Amino acid sequence: MPPEARGLKAIKEDSVAKDTLPPFNGFSESESSGIEIPEAFFTDLLPILNEPAQLRVLLYLFWHQAHQQDRVRYFRLEELAADPALAEMAGGLPALSDTLEGLTELGAILKADLEWMNETYYFINSPQGRAAVKALEAGEWQGTNKNHPPVQLVPERPNIYQLYEENIGPITPMTADILKEDEADYPPEWIEEAIRQAVARNARNWKYVQAILKRWRTEGRGNEQNRRDNSQSPEDYRKGWLGHD
Repeated sequence: MPPEARGLKAIKEDSVAKDTLPPFNGFSESESSGIEIPEAFFTDLLPILNEPAQLRVLLYLFWHQAHQQDRVRYFRLEELAADPALAEMAGGLPALSDTLEGLTELGAILKADLEWMNETYYFINSPQGRAAVKALEAGEWQGTNKNHPPVQLVPERPNIYQLYEENIGPITPMTADILKEDEADYPPEWIEEAIRQAVARNARNWKYVQAILKRWRTEGRGNEQNRRDNSQSPEDYRKGWLGHD
């Protein structure tokens, strides 16, 4: 089967799978940090990507690289395989390896096998990535078997404004001030659960949610919560979760 036909078939199958997923709710105003993607990605690379999984994985690598703190940005195969979201996007762990190999063949990423460490490193094909591979080949950089701090694609917890709009209604300037105060007073887990309870009881108004939160602040959020954090106070709960007084 010609490559074009394989790519078209994969796109069609992918679109059928997408029909079963809920629609995207849109970007939030809190999206303050962006991911830098070189212009050549759009002009030179995007037209030659053969499979939808290649596009997903490559965009994931740009995102992953932006969240790294190391001077040399790289990806260990073991770390990539540990992110279930990436494995799912690629179609499973064997498919992830195949996708990485395909991206390597296209020149989108660079691969370095560190036999003495039994490790495989990948780099974005950028000046920094090419310099790192050259240093590895010359023995000037031995790599490291130290894991990155975990970087996994976990959906952000919705903020109080998004929860309000999705479950109660439009936000007025006065409502926004009230939500801001309550967001500072109560942990996000409490707010989410209180809204969930209000919706389940068909009481879609913020005063009802506030009543639940105030009751929890006075009486505690149930035996399970009390056992977990041994606290009746949202502030004590927040401090305990952060690990300091």
